[in-house]
Amino acid sequence: MKHVKNIQRTSRIGLWGSVTAVLLTVVFIYASPWRFYPSAYTSGWMLSAGAVLAVLAVSMTLLSVRRRIPQLRQSEDEETKLAGYEAHVRSLYTTMLAVVVVLCAFTILSARNVLLMLAIVSVLVLFLNYPNIYRIKVDLGLTDEEMKNLFGDKYIGGDAQ
Repeated sequence: MKHVKNIQRTSRIGLWGSVTAVLLTVVFIYASPWRFYPSAYTSGWMLSAGAVLAVLAVSMTLLSVRRRIPQLRQSEDEETKLAGYEAHVRSLYTTMLAVVVVLCAFTILSARNVLLMLAIVSVLVLFLNYPNIYRIKVDLGLTDEEMKNLFGDKYIGGDAQ
């Protein structure tokens, strides 16, 4: 149960922290009287670095999900699966939160709103990989009995036919 709480807490912090960073950036860009005017050279380098960072982070996320989840599903016991999944979620969500914060900072400092779009795409990847209880069941290949033990009445299992 400790692993499940850590998975939920880490994913919530990563997801909603990223959403908050993007929303604060939008508010700063469109409602703030302050503007940064970097040189064209600096702005270009921030745009290039931000684009490369976003592409690498999204690619890393998709590839790690594609490789790590089948490895976890093949683990023997439930404890190993949950511990591995907790480490996977912690790594994925903290990394993507850091990437989104850096992209938002680059957006504000470079005066290039294109980077905001890349930050939003990064947040979308977090939404698509959000580990709710049914996604955890599918990702780890847990049985209905194991899900009842982990989540109790929150889990609504399917009827065996």
